[in-house]
Amino acid sequence: MKHARQSGFSLIELIIVTIILGVASVPILKQFTSVASSTLINEDIQTASQLAQERAEYILALRRNHGYAAVSPGSTNEILTGKFAGFSRSVAISEPSSIGGCAPGATCKGVVVTVTRDLRKRAEIATVLVDY
Repeated sequence: MKHARQSGFSLIELIIVTIILGVASVPILKQFTSVASSTLINEDIQTASQLAQERAEYILALRRNHGYAAVSPGSTNEILTGKFAGFSRSVAISEPSSIGGCAPGATCKGVVVTVTRDLRKRAEIATVLVDY
């Protein structure tokens, strides 16, 4: 009686392929971790930029609605809560402007809004308010 030779993979071949795939998957999984971390940082930067923009627009609206004198020099710090927990926002208003860009004969105030998360600066907006 003749036995037909069976085709397929032997157990040793399957083990070798499994080992090769396991070793090759380590760098790929490392890239997934890197991408996930980068995505979280980018999300923090986007949120911080929006929080800084919000405060800068508030200061511009204060100047527009109540006059130049309503924006008083000084600095404030706030620790945000709720869905923005972990973020903090600081506003520094200087007179005369330390930012530069003030026209001759005008009075200027420099406004710098900085947003940080976990002690890392994520966004900063600097602008000049001018009173002619």
